[in-house]
Amino acid sequence: MPELLSLHQLKAMEDPLKTPFELDVPGRERLICEEVFRHLPGKRIAFRSIWGGAEVLVKLFFRKKDLEIEQAGLDAIHDSGVPCPKKIWGLIDKEGGYFIASEFLQDAQTLSSCYQKFTKKKLTPLLHDAVKFIGFLHVNGWMQKDIHLDNFILSQDKIYMIDGGGIRNLKNPVENLALFFAQMIPDYDSIAPSIVPSYGENLPSIDDFSNTIRIMRELRIKRFLSKSMRSCTRFQVLKTKDFFIAITRKFLTKKLSQLINEPEAIIGQAKFLKRGNSATVVKVNNKDSDWAIKRYNIKDFRHRFSRCWRPSRACVSWQGAHRLALLGIATPQPIAMRENRNGRFRKEAYLVTEFIEGKNLQSWLLSLSKDQVPAWLGKEVLRLFDTLWHGKVSHGDMKASNFIVSEKILYLIDLDTLQWHSSKESMNQAFTRDIERFMENWQGNTWIYFKDILSPFAEQLNITLKNKKV
Repeated sequence: MPELLSLHQLKAMEDPLKTPFELDVPGRERLICEEVFRHLPGKRIAFRSIWGGAEVLVKLFFRKKDLEIEQAGLDAIHDSGVPCPKKIWGLIDKEGGYFIASEFLQDAQTLSSCYQKFTKKKLTPLLHDAVKFIGFLHVNGWMQKDIHLDNFILSQDKIYMIDGGGIRNLKNPVENLALFFAQMIPDYDSIAPSIVPSYGENLPSIDDFSNTIRIMRELRIKRFLSKSMRSCTRFQVLKTKDFFIAITRKFLTKKLSQLINEPEAIIGQAKFLKRGNSATVVKVNNKDSDWAIKRYNIKDFRHRFSRCWRPSRACVSWQGAHRLALLGIATPQPIAMRENRNGRFRKEAYLVTEFIEGKNLQSWLLSLSKDQVPAWLGKEVLRLFDTLWHGKVSHGDMKASNFIVSEKILYLIDLDTLQWHSSKESMNQAFTRDIERFMENWQGNTWIYFKDILSPFAEQLNITLKNKKV
């Protein structure tokens, strides 16, 4: 039997909700919650429910003002001529619950999930429709303030807009349109010019639109990194005077909780991959996917003093991994991070990521039967450096062992010196070091191959690539 909950119990809950459960609504038929889509503790819950024998999407608010904002936004979407799910009923309960129930679209999937699964060619028509709806909103003086791909759903080959709570008065249409494209990795920037005309006849001037997309993408990345350091829907953060812990909620299990609370106990029983002076790396077996734990060691008193004030290398790697993922660069998924602390002073730190089974780039190339780099790898190297260049990101240690090849995917690891640059001069200097360090890994035909790939960047930096192993 599903657990029976009251509005007061739901409002007080902070942990992820377990489904199914029944919701007791005084004076109305009980709601059976089958699936929770979003839960902001103490604020609102969106869930799929059975009511009157039919499926509905219910949004439950615990504050009246949030209900009013949602309803006003839905009215703005509808009045702008943008398709949205039909409202079925609304309810204000004396116990402090504010409900909006709308039709539940069968077989619906968010535009975000389509983006993850569809080819670029198959996704393009859906992007045309979404941009057209953005134009409809804009011409009527409205916008989705924090527009993202989850604001749109696909059902029966038709696109709908959802989330009235994000609707605000229109301010900067170009930035708002660019923010939509910034939700996708830079690989998609090239198709933006062909999609933008779907916005309509009132298309504003979009000179240098690609640069605006990059600016809005960086703004999005910074917001996401800020979220990764506090408790929210995606992350759980625990902080005391003795430690700081950040966990990606979707990976949160009893085993992960034990690991991050007692990392030394787990490390002592794990398979060692690296026993370094500055870092120790072990592999931990897990039923879904194996984990790699990296402990950043404190070498001596001088090292401890130099590190205690700065963000730990685990923290830099944690945020760096999220940045690379948002830029579309393959890196092991960040699972959890821990800093041992003494008040404000940082001590040892730990990073937990997924374990990638593969070979480092140099070993992988040496294992090839012929002295020839495969075409897919050359394309990936070019894409990686191009993405870092336009994203104003430097790695800081481009040795071959920091690249892992696994099933035709090139992973970039060891991110504790990753850096985002706000100035062109700083970026040029760091990127020059990255290219030169990368080229130091190679010799012979392999060096020539990578030189040809990276020569456009060398020209922009006004540097000459030299083979130091000749």
